[in-house]
This record gives sequence, structure tokens and C-alpha cells, in this order.
Amino acid sequence: MENKGTTIENLFEKVENYSNISLELYKHKAIYEIAIVTSTLAVRYILSIVVALFFFFISIGLAIWIGEATSEPYYGYFIIASFYVTLGIILYIFRKPWIKTQVSNLVIKSMLNTK
Repeated sequence: MENKGTTIENLFEKVENYSNISLELYKHKAIYEIAIVTSTLAVRYILSIVVALFFFFISIGLAIWIGEATSEPYYGYFIIASFYVTLGIILYIFRKPWIKTQVSNLVIKSMLNTK
């Protein structure tokens, strides 16, 4: 009888150890996945800032160049601003398929990617 009791106690102890180890494994896997997604998004954010600064300075240069070509400096800024307003309207109209879906797919793919 005593042998049966210790066997059940050993079984419960092993189940407890297994569940604790499994829980720790899932915690570490979640931390790893979050770190990958965060680092990917951070790199894309930094690259986006660099690209935005590039376009900012190109826009100023184009505005000055167009302003000199039209003999009125402010015309260049109006033309560039009109271009960006038009681009903004187009992006707003197509925001779901072009931006939201792509970002969602990126996050899902990053979370499910197991290397």
C-alpha cells in the first residue's frame, strides 16, 4: 500500500515539474518572439525616419528649384505641397489594403516565424 502512495506522489511531482518547465518554456518563447517583433519594428521605424528626412530635404530642394524655374519662389512650395496633399488623399483612400493589411501581415508573419 505504501508503495502505491509513493508512486502516485512521484507521478504528481513529475506532472508538477513538467508543467512548471513547460510554463517557463512558453514564457521564454513569448519573450523571444516579442523581442524579434520589437527589434524588427524598431529597425523599420529608424529606416522610416531616415527616408522621411531624405524626402524632406529633396522636397525643399525641388521646391526651390521649381520656384526658380517659375520665377516666383512660393510657386515651388505650393506645387510640392499640392503633390503631398494629393499623395496623402490617395494614401488615406487606400490605407487599408496598402498599409493596415501589410503591417498586420508583417506582425503575424514575425510572430509565427520559427527559425
